[in-house]
Amino acid sequence: MTETDERVLDGINQTLRLDGLVVLVERFHSHTQPGVPRETIDRYADPFSTSVGGGPDVDAFHEEVESRLTDSRTWSGGDSLYRLDPGRISRYPAEWHDRLGGTTDVRKYVDFIQEEVPEFKDDVGQGGSGPGVPEQPLLDAIAVVGRTDRDEVKAELADLRDRGEIAEDADQHPNPGVVLRDEREDLRDSTVDR
Repeated sequence: MTETDERVLDGINQTLRLDGLVVLVERFHSHTQPGVPRETIDRYADPFSTSVGGGPDVDAFHEEVESRLTDSRTWSGGDSLYRLDPGRISRYPAEWHDRLGGTTDVRKYVDFIQEEVPEFKDDVGQGGSGPGVPEQPLLDAIAVVGRTDRDEVKAELADLRDRGEIAEDADQHPNPGVVLRDEREDLRDSTVDR
């Protein structure tokens, strides 16, 4: 039987969305293949439903998971969860795992999302009004699909900013849009913020 992870339990209090829970589970539960077993997600039914509804409602949790599951291999909307191999679920579709799994290169993710999934920004409901991929959902996607530590991805993002390879939109939004620098010369140099 899968044990719960304290980091996921701590994060549950900061997310009120099922897709956020699935991201936490994928980030913190060790796995060597895309997605996590359904029973791993189910272990969080009590604490998650308690945190969002005031009392455990395991049946409602399972119904919500079922209603959001899709067999689509491509991005199909902001609240979807994706069936991968039998019994495995991910916040991200199989195409993302097939094309980006095994890499943590921020530039590849930004390019892929901007070219292949332009609706991602609107679907996740985050980011400023400017161009680019919202930073926080980008970090989550790389951590999950690349099966790496989110803090390491954040450090790489900072390094790419310092080297001028990526830029952010010009507003002071706490979740700026990240773009490849050669695509948007008009965006600010993020080193001026330091």
